[in-house]
Amino acid sequence: MKLTNLALCLALAATPLSPAFAQEITFKASHNANADEPYGVGMRKMDELLKEKSGGKATIQVFDNATLGDEMESIQGTQIGTVDLAVTANETLANFAPDLSVFSLPFLFKDAQQMDRALEDPAVVAEVQDILKDKGFHLVTFFSAGTRHIMTKKPIAQMSDLDGLKIRTMQNPAHVDTFKAFGANPTPMAYTELYGALETGVVDGAEAANTNFYAQKFYEVAPDWTMIGWLELVAPVIMGEAAYQKLPDDVKAAVDAAGLEAGRFQRAAYRDSDAARVADIEAAGVTISHPDDKPFREAAEGIKQNYVQSDAQKQLFELIGKVQ
Repeated sequence: MKLTNLALCLALAATPLSPAFAQEITFKASHNANADEPYGVGMRKMDELLKEKSGGKATIQVFDNATLGDEMESIQGTQIGTVDLAVTANETLANFAPDLSVFSLPFLFKDAQQMDRALEDPAVVAEVQDILKDKGFHLVTFFSAGTRHIMTKKPIAQMSDLDGLKIRTMQNPAHVDTFKAFGANPTPMAYTELYGALETGVVDGAEAANTNFYAQKFYEVAPDWTMIGWLELVAPVIMGEAAYQKLPDDVKAAVDAAGLEAGRFQRAAYRDSDAARVADIEAAGVTISHPDDKPFREAAEGIKQNYVQSDAQKQLFELIGKVQ
Protein backbone atom coordinates (compact mmCIF):
# COMPACT_ATOMS: atom_id res chain seq x y z
CA MET A 1 0.00 0.00 0.00
CA LYS A 2 1.46 3.34 -0.98
CA LEU A 3 1.43 6.12 1.57
CA THR A 4 -1.04 8.12 -0.51
CA ASN A 5 -3.45 5.18 -0.52
CA LEU A 6 -3.15 4.83 3.25
CA ALA A 7 -3.97 8.52 3.66
CA LEU A 8 -6.99 7.99 1.43
CA CYS A 9 -8.13 5.10 3.64
CA LEU A 10 -7.83 7.24 6.74
CA ALA A 11 -10.07 9.83 5.14
CA LEU A 12 -12.55 7.26 3.90
CA ALA A 13 -12.78 5.58 7.29
CA ALA A 14 -15.19 8.29 8.41
CA THR A 15 -16.98 8.80 5.09
CA PRO A 16 -19.50 6.41 3.49
CA LEU A 17 -18.86 5.84 -0.20
CA SER A 18 -21.31 6.21 -3.05
CA PRO A 19 -20.34 3.13 -5.06
CA ALA A 20 -20.60 3.15 -8.82
CA PHE A 21 -20.81 -0.63 -9.12
CA ALA A 22 -24.18 -2.25 -9.66
CA GLN A 23 -23.65 -5.89 -8.69
CA GLU A 24 -23.67 -6.83 -5.01
CA ILE A 25 -20.51 -8.58 -3.83
CA THR A 26 -20.35 -11.04 -0.94
CA PHE A 27 -16.91 -11.91 0.39
CA LYS A 28 -16.36 -15.26 2.13
CA ALA A 29 -14.15 -14.75 5.20
CA SER A 30 -12.38 -17.58 7.02
CA HIS A 31 -10.89 -17.79 10.51
CA ASN A 32 -10.21 -20.59 12.99
CA ALA A 33 -11.70 -19.29 16.27
CA ASN A 34 -15.16 -19.26 17.87
CA ALA A 35 -17.65 -16.70 16.58
CA ASP A 36 -17.59 -14.78 19.88
CA GLU A 37 -13.79 -14.58 20.07
CA PRO A 38 -11.97 -11.44 18.80
CA TYR A 39 -11.33 -12.85 15.30
CA GLY A 40 -15.05 -13.42 14.76
CA VAL A 41 -16.05 -10.17 16.46
CA GLY A 42 -13.53 -8.21 14.38
CA MET A 43 -14.59 -9.75 11.09
CA ARG A 44 -18.26 -9.06 11.78
CA LYS A 45 -17.34 -5.48 12.59
CA MET A 46 -15.61 -5.30 9.22
CA ASP A 47 -18.80 -6.59 7.57
CA GLU A 48 -20.81 -3.86 9.31
CA LEU A 49 -18.35 -1.19 8.21
CA LEU A 50 -18.13 -2.51 4.66
CA LYS A 51 -21.91 -2.42 4.27
CA GLU A 52 -21.87 1.19 5.47
CA LYS A 53 -19.00 2.33 3.28
CA SER A 54 -20.27 0.56 0.17
CA GLY A 55 -23.85 1.68 0.58
CA GLY A 56 -24.90 -1.93 1.19
CA LYS A 57 -23.42 -3.20 -2.07
CA ALA A 58 -20.62 -5.27 -0.52
CA THR A 59 -20.89 -7.63 2.45
CA ILE A 60 -18.87 -10.28 4.24
CA GLN A 61 -20.09 -13.77 5.10
CA VAL A 62 -18.03 -14.98 8.05
CA PHE A 63 -17.13 -18.66 8.44
CA ASP A 64 -15.94 -19.40 11.99
CA ASN A 65 -14.06 -22.33 13.53
CA ALA A 66 -12.02 -23.24 10.44
CA THR A 67 -15.18 -24.18 8.52
CA LEU A 68 -13.41 -23.30 5.26
CA GLY A 69 -10.14 -24.87 6.37
CA ASP A 70 -7.33 -24.21 8.80
CA GLU A 71 -5.08 -21.18 8.42
CA MET A 72 -2.80 -22.77 5.84
CA GLU A 73 -5.77 -23.93 3.78
CA SER A 74 -7.46 -20.54 4.08
CA ILE A 75 -4.39 -18.74 2.79
CA GLN A 76 -4.24 -21.14 -0.14
CA GLY A 77 -7.97 -20.53 -0.61
CA THR A 78 -7.34 -16.84 -1.30
CA GLN A 79 -5.03 -17.92 -4.11
CA ILE A 80 -7.50 -20.27 -5.81
CA GLY A 81 -10.72 -18.38 -5.06
CA THR A 82 -12.41 -20.62 -2.46
CA VAL A 83 -11.80 -17.97 0.23
CA ASP A 84 -11.97 -14.21 -0.26
CA LEU A 85 -10.72 -12.94 3.11
CA ALA A 86 -8.54 -14.91 5.50
CA VAL A 87 -7.55 -14.05 9.06
CA THR A 88 -4.27 -15.81 9.76
CA ALA A 89 -1.56 -15.69 12.34
CA ASN A 90 1.46 -14.02 10.78
CA GLU A 91 3.43 -17.14 11.67
CA THR A 92 1.42 -19.16 9.15
CA LEU A 93 1.47 -16.44 6.49
CA ALA A 94 5.26 -16.20 6.77
CA ASN A 95 5.44 -19.63 5.13
CA PHE A 96 4.23 -17.89 1.97
CA ALA A 97 5.97 -14.53 2.55
CA PRO A 98 9.17 -15.28 4.52
CA ASP A 99 10.11 -11.62 4.96
CA LEU A 100 7.15 -11.31 7.35
CA SER A 101 8.97 -13.61 9.78
CA VAL A 102 10.10 -10.36 11.43
CA PHE A 103 6.68 -10.23 13.12
CA SER A 104 7.36 -13.70 14.53
CA LEU A 105 10.36 -12.56 16.56
CA PRO A 106 10.07 -12.99 20.33
CA PHE A 107 9.78 -9.77 22.34
CA LEU A 108 9.71 -7.70 19.12
CA PHE A 109 7.30 -5.16 20.61
CA LYS A 110 7.47 -3.53 24.02
CA ASP A 111 3.79 -4.31 24.61
CA ALA A 112 0.42 -4.54 22.87
CA GLN A 113 0.06 -0.77 22.72
CA GLN A 114 3.36 -0.28 20.92
CA MET A 115 2.40 -3.07 18.51
CA ASP A 116 -0.86 -1.26 17.81
CA ARG A 117 0.98 1.96 16.95
CA ALA A 118 3.40 0.09 14.70
CA LEU A 119 0.60 -1.62 12.79
CA GLU A 120 -0.90 1.75 11.88
CA ASP A 121 2.40 3.40 11.03
CA PRO A 122 2.24 4.37 7.32
CA ALA A 123 5.78 3.25 6.56
CA VAL A 124 5.29 -0.14 8.25
CA VAL A 125 1.99 -0.72 6.45
CA ALA A 126 3.50 0.22 3.08
CA GLU A 127 6.45 -2.14 3.58
CA VAL A 128 4.19 -5.07 4.51
CA GLN A 129 1.90 -4.34 1.58
CA ASP A 130 4.87 -4.44 -0.81
CA ILE A 131 6.10 -7.74 0.69
CA LEU A 132 2.67 -9.35 0.33
CA LYS A 133 1.95 -7.98 -3.14
CA ASP A 134 5.16 -9.60 -4.37
CA LYS A 135 3.79 -12.95 -3.17
CA GLY A 136 0.31 -12.51 -4.61
CA PHE A 137 -1.57 -11.20 -1.56
CA HIS A 138 -3.22 -7.93 -0.55
CA LEU A 139 -3.12 -6.70 3.05
CA VAL A 140 -6.60 -5.64 4.15
CA THR A 141 -5.74 -4.92 7.79
CA PHE A 142 -3.98 -6.24 10.88
CA PHE A 143 -5.82 -8.13 13.60
CA SER A 144 -4.20 -9.32 16.82
CA ALA A 145 -4.15 -12.76 18.42
CA GLY A 146 -3.08 -11.37 21.77
CA THR A 147 -0.11 -11.43 24.09
CA ARG A 148 1.20 -14.99 24.13
CA HIS A 149 1.99 -17.06 27.20
CA ILE A 150 2.67 -20.76 27.85
CA MET A 151 0.29 -23.52 29.00
CA THR A 152 1.62 -26.76 30.46
CA LYS A 153 0.60 -29.74 32.57
CA LYS A 154 2.98 -28.77 35.35
CA PRO A 155 3.95 -25.39 36.85
CA ILE A 156 6.80 -23.44 35.24
CA ALA A 157 8.57 -21.40 37.90
CA GLN A 158 11.62 -20.63 35.75
CA MET A 159 12.80 -21.10 32.18
CA SER A 160 14.73 -24.28 33.02
CA ASP A 161 11.44 -25.99 33.91
CA LEU A 162 10.69 -26.09 30.18
CA ASP A 163 13.71 -28.31 29.51
CA GLY A 164 12.68 -31.22 27.30
CA LEU A 165 8.94 -30.49 27.40
CA LYS A 166 7.09 -31.04 24.14
CA ILE A 167 5.54 -27.65 23.44
CA ARG A 168 3.17 -27.18 20.53
CA THR A 169 4.16 -24.25 18.34
CA MET A 170 2.79 -22.86 15.13
CA GLN A 171 4.30 -24.17 11.93
CA ASN A 172 6.85 -21.37 11.85
CA PRO A 173 10.66 -21.65 12.03
CA ALA A 174 11.12 -18.61 14.29
CA HIS A 175 8.71 -20.07 16.86
CA VAL A 176 10.43 -23.44 16.70
CA ASP A 177 13.86 -21.87 17.20
CA THR A 178 12.55 -19.67 20.02
CA PHE A 179 11.26 -22.60 22.04
CA LYS A 180 14.47 -24.52 21.38
CA ALA A 181 16.29 -21.51 22.84
CA PHE A 182 13.96 -21.71 25.86
CA GLY A 183 15.05 -25.34 26.32
CA ALA A 184 11.80 -26.97 25.19
CA ASN A 185 11.18 -29.55 22.48
CA PRO A 186 8.98 -27.59 20.02
CA THR A 187 6.35 -29.63 18.20
CA PRO A 188 4.63 -27.83 15.30
CA MET A 189 1.04 -28.85 14.60
CA ALA A 190 -2.25 -27.36 13.46
CA TYR A 191 -4.23 -25.39 16.04
CA THR A 192 -7.28 -27.57 15.40
CA GLU A 193 -5.35 -30.63 16.65
CA LEU A 194 -4.08 -29.06 19.87
CA TYR A 195 -6.75 -30.00 22.42
CA GLY A 196 -6.58 -33.67 21.53
CA ALA A 197 -2.78 -33.62 21.52
CA LEU A 198 -2.73 -32.15 25.03
CA GLU A 199 -5.38 -34.59 26.23
CA THR A 200 -3.52 -37.65 24.95
CA GLY A 201 -0.04 -36.47 25.95
CA VAL A 202 1.27 -36.02 22.41
CA VAL A 203 2.46 -32.62 23.66
CA ASP A 204 3.10 -31.35 27.19
CA GLY A 205 2.03 -27.77 26.53
CA ALA A 206 1.59 -24.97 24.05
CA GLU A 207 1.64 -21.21 23.70
CA ALA A 208 -1.52 -19.09 23.57
CA ALA A 209 -3.16 -15.85 24.69
CA ASN A 210 -5.44 -15.57 27.72
CA THR A 211 -8.47 -15.34 25.45
CA ASN A 212 -8.07 -18.50 23.37
CA PHE A 213 -6.60 -20.46 26.31
CA TYR A 214 -9.88 -19.87 28.13
CA ALA A 215 -12.30 -19.92 25.19
CA GLN A 216 -11.00 -23.23 23.84
CA LYS A 217 -10.96 -24.72 27.38
CA PHE A 218 -7.33 -25.73 27.08
CA TYR A 219 -7.14 -25.37 30.86
CA GLU A 220 -9.01 -28.68 31.10
CA VAL A 221 -5.98 -30.52 29.71
CA ALA A 222 -3.16 -28.04 30.54
CA PRO A 223 -4.02 -26.44 33.91
CA ASP A 224 -0.79 -24.47 34.43
CA TRP A 225 -0.43 -21.02 32.88
CA THR A 226 2.92 -19.22 32.66
CA MET A 227 2.43 -15.53 31.92
CA ILE A 228 5.61 -14.50 30.14
CA GLY A 229 4.39 -12.36 27.21
CA TRP A 230 6.98 -13.82 24.85
CA LEU A 231 5.15 -12.60 21.71
CA GLU A 232 2.57 -10.08 20.55
CA LEU A 233 0.91 -12.15 17.86
CA VAL A 234 0.10 -10.21 14.68
CA ALA A 235 -2.75 -11.62 12.57
CA PRO A 236 -2.98 -10.11 9.08
CA VAL A 237 -6.27 -10.14 7.20
CA ILE A 238 -5.50 -10.84 3.56
CA MET A 239 -7.07 -11.46 0.20
CA GLY A 240 -5.57 -12.49 -3.12
CA GLU A 241 -3.89 -9.60 -4.93
CA ALA A 242 -5.36 -10.65 -8.28
CA ALA A 243 -8.87 -10.82 -6.80
CA TYR A 244 -8.40 -7.44 -5.14
CA GLN A 245 -7.24 -5.81 -8.37
CA LYS A 246 -10.33 -7.12 -10.21
CA LEU A 247 -12.63 -5.21 -7.85
CA PRO A 248 -14.07 -1.86 -8.97
CA ASP A 249 -12.10 1.06 -7.54
CA ASP A 250 -14.88 2.09 -5.18
CA VAL A 251 -15.11 -1.45 -3.78
CA LYS A 252 -11.34 -1.49 -3.23
CA ALA A 253 -11.63 1.79 -1.33
CA ALA A 254 -14.52 0.47 0.75
CA VAL A 255 -12.61 -2.71 1.63
CA ASP A 256 -9.48 -0.81 2.64
CA ALA A 257 -11.37 1.78 4.67
CA ALA A 258 -13.48 -0.85 6.45
CA GLY A 259 -10.36 -2.91 7.11
CA LEU A 260 -8.53 0.00 8.68
CA GLU A 261 -11.33 0.67 11.17
CA ALA A 262 -12.06 -2.99 11.84
CA GLY A 263 -8.41 -3.73 12.58
CA ARG A 264 -8.26 -0.93 15.12
CA PHE A 265 -11.49 -2.19 16.69
CA GLN A 266 -10.39 -5.83 16.81
CA ARG A 267 -6.99 -5.16 18.36
CA ALA A 268 -8.62 -3.13 21.13
CA ALA A 269 -11.19 -5.90 21.62
CA TYR A 270 -8.44 -8.48 21.98
CA ARG A 271 -6.59 -6.40 24.56
CA ASP A 272 -9.80 -5.99 26.56
CA SER A 273 -10.64 -9.67 26.24
CA ASP A 274 -7.16 -10.77 27.33
CA ALA A 275 -7.34 -8.57 30.41
CA ALA A 276 -10.81 -9.81 31.36
CA ARG A 277 -9.92 -13.49 30.94
CA VAL A 278 -7.35 -13.50 33.76
CA ALA A 279 -10.10 -13.63 36.38
CA ASP A 280 -11.89 -16.37 34.40
CA ILE A 281 -8.71 -18.42 34.19
CA GLU A 282 -8.18 -18.12 37.94
CA ALA A 283 -11.81 -19.10 38.60
CA ALA A 284 -11.29 -22.22 36.47
CA GLY A 285 -8.66 -23.38 38.95
CA VAL A 286 -5.63 -22.72 36.77
CA THR A 287 -2.25 -22.33 38.45
CA ILE A 288 -0.77 -19.02 37.22
CA SER A 289 2.94 -18.28 37.46
CA HIS A 290 4.96 -15.16 36.62
CA PRO A 291 8.60 -16.22 36.19
CA ASP A 292 11.44 -13.75 35.69
CA ASP A 293 11.41 -12.90 31.98
CA LYS A 294 15.08 -11.86 31.82
CA PRO A 295 16.40 -15.37 30.95
CA PHE A 296 13.71 -15.70 28.26
CA ARG A 297 14.66 -12.34 26.73
CA GLU A 298 18.36 -13.17 26.78
CA ALA A 299 17.72 -16.53 25.10
CA ALA A 300 15.66 -14.77 22.42
CA GLU A 301 18.35 -12.30 21.35
CA GLY A 302 20.03 -14.76 19.00
CA ILE A 303 16.73 -15.52 17.32
CA LYS A 304 16.35 -11.90 16.24
CA GLN A 305 19.73 -11.93 14.54
CA ASN A 306 18.95 -15.14 12.63
CA TYR A 307 15.66 -13.88 11.20
CA VAL A 308 16.63 -10.39 10.05
CA GLN A 309 18.65 -11.24 6.96
CA SER A 310 17.06 -9.98 3.73
CA ASP A 311 16.87 -6.32 2.79
CA ALA A 312 13.08 -6.35 3.28
CA GLN A 313 13.43 -7.94 6.73
CA LYS A 314 16.02 -5.36 7.77
CA GLN A 315 13.82 -2.55 6.50
CA LEU A 316 10.72 -3.83 8.31
CA PHE A 317 12.64 -4.46 11.54
CA GLU A 318 14.11 -0.95 11.47
CA LEU A 319 10.74 0.68 10.74
CA ILE A 320 9.10 -1.14 13.65
CA GLY A 321 11.96 -0.15 15.93
CA LYS A 322 11.39 3.53 15.13
CA VAL A 323 7.80 3.43 16.40
CA GLN A 324 7.62 4.49 20.03
